[in-house]
Amino acid sequence: MAEPPSKDPAAAWRDLVAQWEKNLNELANRTMGSDEFSKAINQAMGLSAGMQSSLSEAMGRYLASLNLPSRAEMAGIGERLHAIEERLDRVLTLLQSPADAAKPGGAAAAAKPPRTKRPPDRGEKP
Repeated sequence: MAEPPSKDPAAAWRDLVAQWEKNLNELANRTMGSDEFSKAINQAMGLSAGMQSSLSEAMGRYLASLNLPSRAEMAGIGERLHAIEERLDRVLTLLQSPADAAKPGGAAAAAKPPRTKRPPDRGEKP
């Protein structure tokens, strides 16, 4: 025996949307499975790639005419700047190492003789 129709409008709406989605999926699957669709998509992708490369070249010429760097040139500048910063950090570390050793308790302080209140022995120079 069939169920009596529900009086809930949301249930009717859900059924309508579910059926519409099912039919649309079937249509899309049939369409995408055809050779014509594959050829059309392939042609559209080729056209899109060609347009993108043309636009990139035109933008490069435009930036060059304005004497501005391109994206690739900016990326190169960023990489070089990063390398320079790393080298400066290494130089700074090397310069700070002797300064740290000269501080009390450092390596230079350990090389000095201990300070005492006792005068040096007669054989030693003051």
